Amino acid sequence: MKWINYGHNAFNEIILDIDQAQGSILIQMFIWRDDNIGNRLLSHVQKALDRGVKVTIQKDAFGSIFEKAEENKQSLFHKPHNKKLQFLTRIIDIGYHDKRKPKGYRQNQNQALERFIKHPNLTLKSTILKDHTKFYIIDDKILYIGGINVEDKEDGKDIQGRRYLDYMVRIEDSKEVAYFLDRFNQKTPYSALRPMDYIMNRNGVFNVQKDLTEIIEKAQKRILMHMAYFGAKPAMNALESALKHGIEVIIVTSRVSNLQTEYNLYWMNKLQKLGAKIYLFEGLVHAKALLVDDTLIVGSTNLNNSAYYQLGECSLVVRSHKDLNQAFLDNHHEVIQSSIQMNPIKYSKVKSFFEKLFS
Repeated sequence: MKWINYGHNAFNEIILDIDQAQGSILIQMFIWRDDNIGNRLLSHVQKALDRGVKVTIQKDAFGSIFEKAEENKQSLFHKPHNKKLQFLTRIIDIGYHDKRKPKGYRQNQNQALERFIKHPNLTLKSTILKDHTKFYIIDDKILYIGGINVEDKEDGKDIQGRRYLDYMVRIEDSKEVAYFLDRFNQKTPYSALRPMDYIMNRNGVFNVQKDLTEIIEKAQKRILMHMAYFGAKPAMNALESALKHGIEVIIVTSRVSNLQTEYNLYWMNKLQKLGAKIYLFEGLVHAKALLVDDTLIVGSTNLNNSAYYQLGECSLVVRSHKDLNQAFLDNHHEVIQSSIQMNPIKYSKVKSFFEKLFS
């Protein structure tokens, strides 16, 4: 099992494994932009198709809201406009305005994509899934799982010049991949006793509410997290209770997020008053990683309402894995060097109120 920090490192390793794939590739993705890294990954999957590898891509159309509202505003797999999603796309675009973004929503033609989607070895599912999960399975023996979408800002910096903090874990074990697929297909229940398992929301069953919150509630000594978004009441109540019981809580989040900045800062202000140590990263924290005592959780799952009540999610849970925990801690010590501490943490009450509605 290998900890991978930052998208650039993750994409390099994923592409190496895709280039060696012999039988099958399964990719589940929320955002896959028509940009440099999006097309680079596409080209390597195309080569796998051409040499006979069976490829299944499950690309959530719901993610196209963000593809068409942010960065270069180019979606790879969702060029046609979806009337069901246009309103939300415009809300995100207008609500988080940036002069560096292109105007409008016109999608560029991509000839490589047109060849790609016609390949007989490809199975493409691109409906609205509302599934925030990101993973790759290669030859039924290698699993990559984490929070990294396929877009240039994960591969380096966003249009504002911010470095993205995000993680993936690489697992090479055919039995573990089979177990993951059983969990993902809801054939096997979550086990809090297993050394490694997966917290999931699947097909309208929102188990994150219970399983992730229980891990936080059972903390004995420390809760250390790198987290993008906050606001789900069960999670926030668990953190408040932990602080009141003397548990050390350390949080790294963005000083300026791409979504719900002020609502995040509202919660950071509240938790700081109870004793939490808050580090505001000068780049952008897109990670969803927690170390609770010796249990590490990493994946797609934020601590906001969307993750708890609305979206499909999946996060890896690993208990007492010294090497993985140490890799996360090493990364943490590096990250706080690029972070600031503010006391008190200030936020806009008006903006926070409205951001709460879309959290």
